[in-house]
Amino acid sequence: MFISPIDLVIVLAAMGFGGFYCWAQQRGLLTTGQAAEGEPGTRRISPLTEAAAYAGVILLLVGGVTAISQRWNDIGRGGQGGVLAAAAVFFFLVGIIVRQVREPAIQRLAGVAWFLSVAGVAGAVWLAMYHVYGKTDTVTVLAVGAGVTLYAAALWLVRRSALQNLALFAGLVITILGVADIITVPAGPGSAPAPAPNLPTPVLAVALPLWVFGLAWAGLGWRRYVGPLWVTVPSGVILALIAPSFAAGHYGWMYVIGIATAAAAMAASVPLRNTALLALGALTMFGYLTAVAARYLHQSLGGPSALAITGVLIIGLAVFGAMSKALVAGRGSR
Repeated sequence: MFISPIDLVIVLAAMGFGGFYCWAQQRGLLTTGQAAEGEPGTRRISPLTEAAAYAGVILLLVGGVTAISQRWNDIGRGGQGGVLAAAAVFFFLVGIIVRQVREPAIQRLAGVAWFLSVAGVAGAVWLAMYHVYGKTDTVTVLAVGAGVTLYAAALWLVRRSALQNLALFAGLVITILGVADIITVPAGPGSAPAPAPNLPTPVLAVALPLWVFGLAWAGLGWRRYVGPLWVTVPSGVILALIAPSFAAGHYGWMYVIGIATAAAAMAASVPLRNTALLALGALTMFGYLTAVAARYLHQSLGGPSALAITGVLIIGLAVFGAMSKALVAGRGSR
């Protein structure tokens, strides 16, 4: 059974973030010390205490969501938006309170609280735009993206941690999707009609901006303009790698962009000695080449055979090069 696209993205994300964190830690690129919010420092509380704090947050969320869901349809649309807005304010205040403690574990809890606050803002804006004011889906997406981006950016400027970085990144992605929707949906009387199924233009308008944004975001992270590095770089790289696939089914030349991006990631991993970047590029390269072979070479055995033979030769050259290097190193140590 083949892995689903969503599962593949989850695997890529876990591999990317974990690998980049370990790589940045080995290279000494992480900010250390007790004063660095959200980063490892001198621990004064036990992991059991930190786990208990997160268990309390989970129980709070479960209890609150369960209680509200039982009366959700009875409080009206305006009340629903008010509940989410109140939740956003509550978690914002919790973050302000707990971030006064300089313990790294408590600082991480503050990041979680502010991330939940951003989620509450997103839900409140969505309800306000869609249910209360009856706006179209396109305007709603753009409003949610703009609201999340502005709020997450403000929190990130105060506390430049991993979760605030992810919230800002998500807000910018949603904003790009909203802008692409507005540009591509044709105007109609009364309200904007939904685009026709399999219409090429919308997917291209989504894929190319997201690809450019992914590259730019990774570059900003690498230059330390947006931190932490171990979150910004893999976020941008993963988005740049998968974005061309959104339009590759309609435009074959998007496969070229995807393959070139994967090759660039693999090439960059060599001087950086970053195994996670190499793995991300290799997995994406495999996906794009497999899709190209299935689409254009499915009626011929010559093309797939040539690809397989070329792969075997490359593997042989890599193994030969590794063995030669090991022999030279062995002779030099004698």
